[in-house]
Amino acid sequence: MRKSIAFTLCLLLVSALIPSTLSANVTPLAYLEMVEELLYGQAQEGALLERIEKVEIDIYGEPQEGAVVMRIDRVLTFLQDQDGDGGLWLLLNLAEWGFSATLSGEKPMVERLRGLELVLYGVEQSGNISQRAEKLMMDVWGTTKLDVKRVNLPAQTLVKIALTKTIDSATAQVGDKVVYRITEDVMVDGRVVIPAGTTSVATVTEVTAAGRLGKDGRVLIDFGTVLALDGTAVRLKVDERATEKNRSLELAAGASMAGIILLGPVGLVGGYFVKGKDVQIEANTQFYVETERAVPVLGFYFRPALTP
Repeated sequence: MRKSIAFTLCLLLVSALIPSTLSANVTPLAYLEMVEELLYGQAQEGALLERIEKVEIDIYGEPQEGAVVMRIDRVLTFLQDQDGDGGLWLLLNLAEWGFSATLSGEKPMVERLRGLELVLYGVEQSGNISQRAEKLMMDVWGTTKLDVKRVNLPAQTLVKIALTKTIDSATAQVGDKVVYRITEDVMVDGRVVIPAGTTSVATVTEVTAAGRLGKDGRVLIDFGTVLALDGTAVRLKVDERATEKNRSLELAAGASMAGIILLGPVGLVGGYFVKGKDVQIEANTQFYVETERAVPVLGFYFRPALTP
């Protein structure tokens, strides 16, 4: 009995030492690879400790102390702190959005930081990533603290988007990819959580070309996820609320919205396609999708945090 209690206490102690950012079910190597992919775009080679030290030197200028798990957690929090101020990810997003009203979250952080420095200063800056990020923050915002607050992005929140190229049931193929962009800021409690200009990629999952005897064209699309400003993946779909909103846009007189409406509940779409004709979703046609589930995200005002 005493051995059982001692073993249980030991497990609880080990669990308490594992940072909340990390999961006990994932190996330190897997998390290090996640860090390297965020920072450099791909996992690096070499011994585990050597790779950790390289990341730390690039970020802080020197290796850090502590157990391997703690060191990886510290770096991951610096890059993508979804429980705090958003980390480097949010900083880069804010700076990019402020400069160009677009985001390049698919690029490695090192490349994004370099690109911002070239835009702002004309040359890449010296120093470690932490120093360079702080300098960029000060020069753009005049502070290292922004008005950021955790909010809850509700399920069924409407998100207005537009495809960057036309999809036609006569020519589309299953597996086709199409980039779409958010066309209006998504707000929660007056705070931006997904800004206009954010892009993501949709996938064609089913295509039926129009045929004889009134066979209808059909296009099904999976809109996947879009990244909020803090890096949180938000899954999008077309369901009842988006379907009703798209109907109110009165864009379905032709076939341009038919493929979108077909993604909604079957019972709501019967009159929304043209019999015996191919459906076409034209590039830059704005319509609505919606969030699939409630997601906690960081929302913010585009201003420095108020100091007490």
